Amino acid sequence: MQTVSRPMENLGEGNVRFSQPAAANLKLLQALEGKDDLLASIPSIPAVLHSLLNELDQPADNVNLLRVAEIISQDESLAAQGLRMANSALFARGPAIDSVRGAVRTLGTSRTRDIAVSCGLIRVMPSRMQALDPVVFWKHSLACAIVARKLARSVGFGDPEKAYLGGLLHDIGYIVNLILFSEQTNAAIEKSQRERLFPGEAEYSALGFSHCQSGELLARRWNLAEALVEVILCHHHTATAVINPGLVAIVSLADRLCRTSNLGFGYAELPDPMDSWETEWIILTQHCPLASDMTWSAFVKDSESYLEEIHTLVAAMYTGS
Repeated sequence: MQTVSRPMENLGEGNVRFSQPAAANLKLLQALEGKDDLLASIPSIPAVLHSLLNELDQPADNVNLLRVAEIISQDESLAAQGLRMANSALFARGPAIDSVRGAVRTLGTSRTRDIAVSCGLIRVMPSRMQALDPVVFWKHSLACAIVARKLARSVGFGDPEKAYLGGLLHDIGYIVNLILFSEQTNAAIEKSQRERLFPGEAEYSALGFSHCQSGELLARRWNLAEALVEVILCHHHTATAVINPGLVAIVSLADRLCRTSNLGFGYAELPDPMDSWETEWIILTQHCPLASDMTWSAFVKDSESYLEEIHTLVAAMYTGS
């Protein structure tokens, strides 16, 4: 298993535990013994979604909408979701849309991407989970992706779409833990809900590792880029990031903002995730040119109306409204 050498000085206690590479966590390695088949059973990102994200990963003016419609049409459920959303009260502006091409034109590239990933990725997680509703999980992931993209653009980060993917996939380790270690993970999530804890703390206490380490494992199985693997491993302790600290800081801040804005795991955490953000912002100012010209509090204030739009969007996508 590939690992990244990480500087450990001046990190202190706390979330540094979460960024320990999977290969160095003996508890995780022991827990994985005899579970290769279960780990292999976790489906990868659907091929049609890979193709769609690749097509959309370019400036909007260069996107071929006909090609986007063609890719979406290859997946029946994805095409149906696109048509439903294009004809919903949220987006409909005239006669009913009856073609995927028309749906893509109505929704635009950003919303088409959001709808596609929500439809595609919710299939990755088992539909029945005791403690964590898959819809709640993917609502948080999609909201984090959208906020991360907005923050990346605001601070001049060079690849906002990578920030989007990082936000979308940062918590995939929960999928691993819920499938491979379901009893302990469900108990930990129930405890965090009952006591309003950060779920990673309860998870680490129960398992000896967190979704960060198990997420790193799944990310490598999915052959994700190293910068995205680092986001998944280090988003709860940005100071350990060495490949792309700016990207990790963006996703970490987006995660904090979503968790404190009723776009987390269905309850208000104590302490508030927004009580601690300074380290991430300092790292961001060191790696993104425009971050020094703004403040985190200003971004949060400007995001209030934007977060309301995200609430509306994810509600429409996941509740059929």
